Amino acid sequence: MTLRGILLGTALAAMLPTAAMAATEGFYVGAGAGVNWTRDADLRFENTPTDASTSFKLGGIGDISAGYATAAGPRAELEFAWRWRNAIDSTDSSNAAVNGLGGKASSLAFMGNVLYDINTGTAFTPYIGVGAGIAQVRLDLGGFDDRDWVFAYQGIAGVSYALSQNLALTLDYRYFATLDPKFDLGGPAGLATSTVKGEYQNHTIMAGLRYTFGAPAAAPAAAPVAPAAPVQAQPQSEYLVFFDWDKANITAASDKIIGDAAASAGQVRAVSIHVVGHTDTSGSPAYNQRLSLRRADAVKNALVGKGVAANQITVEGKGETQLLVNTGANVREPSNRRAQILIRVQ
Repeated sequence: MTLRGILLGTALAAMLPTAAMAATEGFYVGAGAGVNWTRDADLRFENTPTDASTSFKLGGIGDISAGYATAAGPRAELEFAWRWRNAIDSTDSSNAAVNGLGGKASSLAFMGNVLYDINTGTAFTPYIGVGAGIAQVRLDLGGFDDRDWVFAYQGIAGVSYALSQNLALTLDYRYFATLDPKFDLGGPAGLATSTVKGEYQNHTIMAGLRYTFGAPAAAPAAAPVAPAAPVQAQPQSEYLVFFDWDKANITAASDKIIGDAAASAGQVRAVSIHVVGHTDTSGSPAYNQRLSLRRADAVKNALVGKGVAANQITVEGKGETQLLVNTGANVREPSNRRAQILIRVQ
C-alpha cells in the first residue's frame, strides 16, 4: 500500500466519532506561516495523446485554526490553509505546444484535524495528527487557468514549546495531498477546451503560535497562613508549602510559612522535622517523583537557612501518589503541588 493510501485511510478513520475523552484543557486558536513544496505532477490531457510532467518552485503558506484540547492529550481542530505561488519551474511534454509552458499552482483548504499531544513533563510537547477535508486546487498553465474542489487529507508531526501557561510556539511538518483535480483549460493550438487531469501533493514546514483559553490559572504561591493560636497553645505541628507548576523554587509567601515552621520548631521540644514533597499528575510518574524530592530538598534548605539544624531534618518524595485533590492523569492541579513540613515533638 502506498503512503498516499495509508494517509487517506487513516484520515478517514480519524474523523469518525470517538469515545468521550478525559478532562478538558479548553478551546484554543492558532495561526502560522511557512513554506511549501508542491511535488512534481503528471498532467493528462483527456481525449488527446498529450501528457506532460511539471515541476514547481517553493511557495508560501498561511494558516489559521481553532480547536479544543483535552488534558489527556487528544485535541480536535478546524483549519483553514492557503498554499500559494508555487510557480511552474518546468513543463516537459512530447507536444511542442505544451512543452516549456509556465504558470503556477495554489490551493485553499478547509480541514478537520485530530491530533495527540505527547506529554513529556517539560515545556516541549511533541504532537502527531491526521486531517481530512476539502480543497480548491488552482492551476494556471500557459496563461489559461481553472480550479477544482476535491477531497484533501494530510499527516502532521510537530512540537510545541510553552512560552507561558496559555501561549505556545509551534513548529510542524505536514504532508498534504488531494484526490486528482480536473481542469478545463483553453490551451495551446490543437488543445483548446482540453480537460486536464492533474495531481496535487505537497510538503509543508510551518511555524506558528497557539493560544489556549482554558489553560489553568497560575497556582497560588502558598496556602493561607493558619490562624494565630491562642496564647500558650501548642504551636501547630504541620505546615503546607505550595509550588508553581513544574517548579521547586521557594516564593516569598512560601518563605514566610517556612519561617513560621522554623520558629514553631524552636518553641517546642522538636524531636525531628520531616519534609514530604508532592506533585500533581501532569508529567510522567518518574519525572514527578524526582520533582517531589527536589521540592522537599528546597524546603529543607530553607529551614536550615533559618537556623534549623540540618541533621534534624529528613526529606521524602511521594511524586503523584498522595494527591490532596483527586484528579485523572495529566491534570495540572495547584493544590497537589505542595510540600508538607511535619514537626515531631516529645
